[in-house]
Amino acid sequence: MAIAAASPAQAALAFNQNLAAPGVYYGTGNVNGDFTVDTESGVEVGLRAHIYQQIPTAPNGELYTFALGNVLSFDYSVNPDVGDGNASLANVTALLTITDLANGVVRSFDPSLAILGNAHNANAPGGYQNSERLSFSFVDLSYNVNQNNTFDVNLTLTKVPTAGTISVTEVIRQGSGFAVPEPSSWALMILGLGGVGAVVRRTRKVSAAATA
Repeated sequence: MAIAAASPAQAALAFNQNLAAPGVYYGTGNVNGDFTVDTESGVEVGLRAHIYQQIPTAPNGELYTFALGNVLSFDYSVNPDVGDGNASLANVTALLTITDLANGVVRSFDPSLAILGNAHNANAPGGYQNSERLSFSFVDLSYNVNQNNTFDVNLTLTKVPTAGTISVTEVIRQGSGFAVPEPSSWALMILGLGGVGAVVRRTRKVSAAATA
């Protein structure tokens, strides 16, 4: 019981979920569902991915998988009226970061700014939602629909009353994706390269001795 009491509170993270009421309210004809969602202190943040102008794709956990050749979009939502409701976003800062793993490009922007809309933006009731394409110029990823790639998309809110920080991530895999080596794999690779270097140096010394 003492151990349980000392455990940190778990984030209310859920996968493949509907947004809380009023659900999806940007644009017209957009269905609810298939979001990765985190809800803290009455504030809900959500992310999902889909093929441009098609219905959302169901994720496996936070992973969304697409075939090559498709233009991909991601949707985000911030709703301050969940649970106890009426949380203030007055001093809350938001940052949406997209990481293109194949090309090593990272882009960030404030998703609450309507001037970056380029698509459907809504600022009611009290929160905001939008749908953006990976090919939009302000995202500037040099997006290639035919490149095997993986994109990490993260939406983080800070200075949320009583909650502090709320963060949700989705992973968009295009084609076979782009695998990032685990730290252990990097360590083995470095050791392997070091071993090759040692062999090369030893060979050079032996050759030099034989010549002398």
